[in-house]
Amino acid sequence: MPIDPGKQRKSMTDKANDPTLASALADSVKAIDADYTEEMRELRALFEEARLEAEKDEPSDVKLKALLNDANEMARTFATLDPAWGAVQRVARLFGIL
Repeated sequence: MPIDPGKQRKSMTDKANDPTLASALADSVKAIDADYTEEMRELRALFEEARLEAEKDEPSDVKLKALLNDANEMARTFATLDPAWGAVQRVARLFGIL
């Protein structure tokens, strides 16, 4: 079915860069820097790359979607594993390992 030109979906590349997205990504990078170190460096790198892409005059919506999807999956993994890691650390402290 052909798409009516007046009803086409807009993509991120239909306009200049999105300062709101770039600002939100920069804030996320700052929050990661403030709260985490080693364990979040890969997530931080994804946010930083997405921020740089969002700041381009004509950002690639495909690249942004891919980067943000990867970041979403990584954040879900961290959220799932964080309680388990905390439990491992408590047991390790109990036995004097940490």
